[in-house]
Amino acid sequence: MHRSILWALLFSTCLLVGLGQEEEEEEDEIKQLSPQELTGYVLDHRQTAVFIYSGTCDESCAKTRRIVAEAWLHSTDFLDDLVLVQSDVSATRTGPWYADKQPLPLLLFYRDAQPIVYAGDWSVEMMSMWFSDNQESAVQELMDDTFEHDTQAATGATTGDWLVLFYSKDFSTCVKCADRLTSLHTVASRLRSRFVFGAVNIDTNPKLKERFSINSPPLLSLFRKGQVHYFEEDHKSKETVSKQLAHFITEGYSVKRTQKVTLGKPTDSSLLEDLLPYLGILAAVVVPFIIAGAVLERIARRQKIERKKARAAERASGSNSRSARQRRA
Repeated sequence: MHRSILWALLFSTCLLVGLGQEEEEEEDEIKQLSPQELTGYVLDHRQTAVFIYSGTCDESCAKTRRIVAEAWLHSTDFLDDLVLVQSDVSATRTGPWYADKQPLPLLLFYRDAQPIVYAGDWSVEMMSMWFSDNQESAVQELMDDTFEHDTQAATGATTGDWLVLFYSKDFSTCVKCADRLTSLHTVASRLRSRFVFGAVNIDTNPKLKERFSINSPPLLSLFRKGQVHYFEEDHKSKETVSKQLAHFITEGYSVKRTQKVTLGKPTDSSLLEDLLPYLGILAAVVVPFIIAGAVLERIARRQKIERKKARAAERASGSNSRSARQRRA
């Protein structure tokens, strides 16, 4: 009896030691970075999960961290790393989680240095599914020459309702642009089956900047049935910008500033740029006809001169014949 108890205790001890070693190995694989180190780290890794917590990680925080780590282990076939970031209040003021009024702890999923924010339950199944569903961004980059074709904004949005962010990549002058990009990508990850999402970098797309009069980016616009509705953040609300934006595109757009979408009045330079391809085609078709016409005109002129010479020669020959007859007579 005592021997059985001893064997049971020995087995339990070995099991606990083994689990402890597994947890230590798991902890070794998880990286601990500062907020400043995180910025450079995500630039070198395509897909990274980041768990951010404030101050010392208490028992509840540690439990959540273990759940996140387990969800990450279920996704290591495509996820690069899980990174832990301990952030104080001053550091969070420069991060997207602070600007979006997100409470800590917080889970971010970086794809190509662009984060989205997790807003579901702290469960392994939910987070694993979230990682899997959002491996690729749901936001399309729109350009001067593709915007109207892709969105059909002026003709009634036959391709669906589009939420488009006009932004600048010069984050030193556009301090909210990075935050709005995070909000856009986060909402896109949740509502990608109902709406279409796009982003326009006004630094490289001057025609769209001029067409929609983007003077103070960022600007979030919903294009729906030939109308554009403009998002305005409620600074008094305790809700995150992502939640406000989700409400805006689903139902709140109807009470926001709205105007009809037009193709815009082209400038002389843009009109010339638009006409250049057609001018090339026109030249390719018309120039051969002009050359052929000139050649035919020259041939006709030469034939006319030859006919004049022939008639003159005939008249001269007839005059000589009459003179000869008169002399014989």
